[in-house]
Amino acid sequence: MVRRAPGVSLALLLWVTAACGSPDGPGAAAAARRQEEAFATARCTSRCLSLQITRISAFFKHFQNNGSLAWCQNHKQCSKCLEPCKESWDLKKNHCQSFCEPLFPKKNYECLTSCEFLKYILSVKQGDCPAPEKASGFAAACVESCEADIECSGVKKCCSNGCGHTCQIPKNLYKGVPLKPRKELKFIEHQSGDLEVKWSSKFNISIEPVIYVVQRRWNQGIHPSEDDATNWQTVAQTTEERVQLPDTRASRWYQFRVAAVNVHGTRGFTAPSKHFRSSRDPSAPPAPSNIRIANITANNDGSVNAMITWDLPEEPDIPVHHYKVFWSWTYSKYVIPAKKKRRKITDGAQNFVVLEGLQPNSNYNVELQAVTRWGQIRLKSAKVSLHFSTTQDIRSNKERTSAGKPQKGLVDPYPAFQRRKTTRFLKIGTPFYQDNQLQVKVYWKKTDISMNQFQVHWLLESCAHNDTKGLRKVTELTYENYIILKDLSFSCKYKVTVLPAKSKGRFKAESTFFVTPPCSAFKEKKHKHINCPAEGAPVLPKVLA
Repeated sequence: MVRRAPGVSLALLLWVTAACGSPDGPGAAAAARRQEEAFATARCTSRCLSLQITRISAFFKHFQNNGSLAWCQNHKQCSKCLEPCKESWDLKKNHCQSFCEPLFPKKNYECLTSCEFLKYILSVKQGDCPAPEKASGFAAACVESCEADIECSGVKKCCSNGCGHTCQIPKNLYKGVPLKPRKELKFIEHQSGDLEVKWSSKFNISIEPVIYVVQRRWNQGIHPSEDDATNWQTVAQTTEERVQLPDTRASRWYQFRVAAVNVHGTRGFTAPSKHFRSSRDPSAPPAPSNIRIANITANNDGSVNAMITWDLPEEPDIPVHHYKVFWSWTYSKYVIPAKKKRRKITDGAQNFVVLEGLQPNSNYNVELQAVTRWGQIRLKSAKVSLHFSTTQDIRSNKERTSAGKPQKGLVDPYPAFQRRKTTRFLKIGTPFYQDNQLQVKVYWKKTDISMNQFQVHWLLESCAHNDTKGLRKVTELTYENYIILKDLSFSCKYKVTVLPAKSKGRFKAESTFFVTPPCSAFKEKKHKHINCPAEGAPVLPKVLA
């Protein structure tokens, strides 16, 4: 262990990160390189503490706490020395001068020397090259098989053999290097969700401070698996024999390993620990965020497609299995009943959905919900909503380039379902096809409890395929606050007027218009059996209260 004055606490939590790794990481060579970089930054830190150990020891004789990191960061020389050790930057592309001068314009000696040391140990492996005459076998071949240590595998160094350079096993590989910590790790899960990992060290003869590098990997699922685990990722460097990690997720199987490092190097990591999984149940996925309209496009039959997109969650406890999308027409403050809503499911890795066959010039409400699976249990997020309108210039290209205009009094042949400005009193429901006929429900509000009978007048005003204006006017009486209009014609415009039967002049008639969708809008969906009538032969309408 570290030699220190009585009562001196060198506990130094250098940094903790929430690294999570990636199952699809680079190859073994890149993983080895990342490991060497982790060791190099720890050696760099150990050197800085070694240079300042006298000051640190003197300071902590009077202040018994674990604040050496704060002390070092606030001390001019120590903080300058630590800067290259904690930064993640590319030494191949940046010179030490270009790194240190912007940070410390006037006095940057400590930063420069620390940076040069880091650069050196990244290119020169620990240990010493054996004497050239000791080389044997291929190591003694008179060839230039390497130029730098980094070209050699494992712990081998690029060494001279008298007539060339070959990769050789070094001598004094572990001279002055601390022993590995004991492989048994202890896990303590706090109520806050933090995970505390503890270990113990064997007896070490090390004058220099020892830095512990902690790495972890994890796999998702019901059972632990090393084959499906992420790459090893460094999550902490500390001088304590413990670390507290705040980002431990339920449903993940974690493994840890620890290496003891000083300025001379390391003996490597302990064997992977036993698997640990949180005792907490996984949380439901977060609600989708930033739901929005990506685009709206028109189809040749007058219907509309809308692409809805959202942001995928960064780190849910369990990956999203699928998204549920619900959508419906809305009219002012009225939303149709849940059983009338349409639903669609999309894959959890996908962040968009296309809603097809929407009606132009209409308002819609979309609800989105994320769903995960944990064994036989489904966890659902809160629903998020989006309100949007298809009232825009979304006509098809064919329609835009058409030279002719619709005849006066006729509706546009393409819009599938339109409602004029709704009144405070009347609401038009969503047209639906049932019992082999097109129907729509008209609602209204009872503004007075004495109003218990209503007159409903409605008229087919015009159709897309011919002029049927004034074809038929119907008057019905109803005791309800709604009426269902049946046997409607496709692609036609209707006018509906509602008046309390015994208003005595106190209540004015309320009127509204609506346009029915084309037959193709239903035939292309669930009603393949519909026999669309020939254009020019609208069906005479009738009503049933």
